[in-house]
Amino acid sequence: MKHSYAFAVPSAVLTFLFLIVVGVASANPVPEVFWYDDMEGDVSEWRTEDFTASDEPHFHVDPYYAYGGDGHSWWCGSFEYDSNGGYGNSWIDLLVLPEIHLNPTAIEEVSWGAVKAAYRTESSADRDVPRARSIQPVLTYAYRHDSEIGYDYTYAQVESLGTYVNLAVYNGTAGWTELGASGLDLTGYGDPLNIRFRFVSDGAYSDEDGDYLSDGGAFHVDDIKVYDFLTGEILFFDDAESGGLCVPDTPGPAGDHWHLIDRLCPALSDPHCWWCGDDADTSLVPPNLKNGLYTPVIEVYESYVCTCHFAMHFAVPTVDNDYVSFHGTCNGADYYQMGAMWGDFEQCDGWGSTGFNRGYSLNHFCSAPFEYAGMLFVMHTTDNGCGPGAAGDAGVMLDDFWIESNLSYGPARSEPWLRERREAIRSGRVPLFTEERYDRR
Repeated sequence: MKHSYAFAVPSAVLTFLFLIVVGVASANPVPEVFWYDDMEGDVSEWRTEDFTASDEPHFHVDPYYAYGGDGHSWWCGSFEYDSNGGYGNSWIDLLVLPEIHLNPTAIEEVSWGAVKAAYRTESSADRDVPRARSIQPVLTYAYRHDSEIGYDYTYAQVESLGTYVNLAVYNGTAGWTELGASGLDLTGYGDPLNIRFRFVSDGAYSDEDGDYLSDGGAFHVDDIKVYDFLTGEILFFDDAESGGLCVPDTPGPAGDHWHLIDRLCPALSDPHCWWCGDDADTSLVPPNLKNGLYTPVIEVYESYVCTCHFAMHFAVPTVDNDYVSFHGTCNGADYYQMGAMWGDFEQCDGWGSTGFNRGYSLNHFCSAPFEYAGMLFVMHTTDNGCGPGAAGDAGVMLDDFWIESNLSYGPARSEPWLRERREAIRSGRVPLFTEERYDRR
């Protein structure tokens, strides 16, 4: 089972997964509500970030593990994490071939009379008009890979009617392999051909966190060739020497989509809650997201027990690699993943109670006592986006965030502001939700 890992900003799937961590500190056994926000007041201390805006391509020409043992190959990998080479969490990388024209025609060499002749009804036997010949294009290449099986994938893709479709899918471990002459048939995918390799890793288990130590992962490719199977004519060839002819890329900035909403069927405590999506189409969360929502970082002084609670509504169908991950911090700079989830409650009032009832404890990755508490929520989507939702808005909604801390039992217990806060909570000026209200679904 996947487990917690360090989240290094800016780099950020899991199946239906909860990694619930509940801290216990014998010296401070009874934490109390310390900070609460129902999103109905000033939310200026919350902030959002599009992590895809800072993504850099990882495909590059490299002699490491090169095909045939010498020369260079295209490699989606890095030595950033260990000397054996590997990859990180939440990578989305592209290696794009230039457009390949199957039947290039120099228009300036065709007379207007010849163009009109193509539409006449008489026999074409005597027409002197350039003709598209029959071509059976084939893609072939050599490859090796090492990525977490079942989670981190490389796809060979070709564009079809504006959408990329998979020709081949790779994960797990394989040494250098040649596709051979038959390769992957590209017949019927249009002219020009648009081809790419796409690597995607999920939010945990990679060389970055040390939970999956690959051998030179994620993906190597070499001798990329597109040719006519009927004649043997080579239409494109890249042996990765002299810098290579393909272009490394990323999907580009996906946009910053976390924002407050007040529509029908949103918040647990109406009317506002956080949502990651596009108001122009609430049934679909945009593709290629790695969008972060930061809570305020709250000073909790010398706490030994600190747990974050929040309401969450999910409409993330379990048919793709879309999910939301939860990260905590004790210093406002370093965030560690505490859990991740996808699912679909399929109803407007489908607010999950786990984040509220049990919460997410900071104790297990922070050295107590610690002084700060906060969380980061990251919405991840694939290149198809997330949705449509069965009912209500697609994606993830968050509401009613609060922090439990034991500082009333620590050195700060006599501070006047703490006594005022505790009195406000007890008098109801800082509202709390009852178990009955939260389990209304």
